[in-house]
Amino acid sequence: MNSWKPAAMTSVYIVLYSLLVLGSIALCLHGYRFCYNIFADVRVADAPGKEISVEVHSTDAFGDIAVRLQDKGVIHDRYSFLVRAKLMNTERNKIYAGKYTLNNSMTYEQILNRLTVSEGFDQ
Repeated sequence: MNSWKPAAMTSVYIVLYSLLVLGSIALCLHGYRFCYNIFADVRVADAPGKEISVEVHSTDAFGDIAVRLQDKGVIHDRYSFLVRAKLMNTERNKIYAGKYTLNNSMTYEQILNRLTVSEGFDQ
């Protein structure tokens, strides 16, 4: 009389376990990509790249600068850029206001070095 219940429950368990496995795989891939963007020399484009002008104001927060860099195509991901900056201790370095000419073939480290050195800006 209730012979359909075990078969139906088995199907439900198979679907749930499959979703769990696929979700775990997707999470691992996303985590790998995020960590790769933090620790590898990631560039948006290969050299010679494209020159992009970015203006930094004295009132800009570092997160705002990261958003601007991502919107202009200088960096891939603002979150991995912020983590890389945190690991490089750029908080102790001053980001100077000014107009910068950056290239989308620069690595995160090169961009951070340009933004935190007073001789890095154009004006």
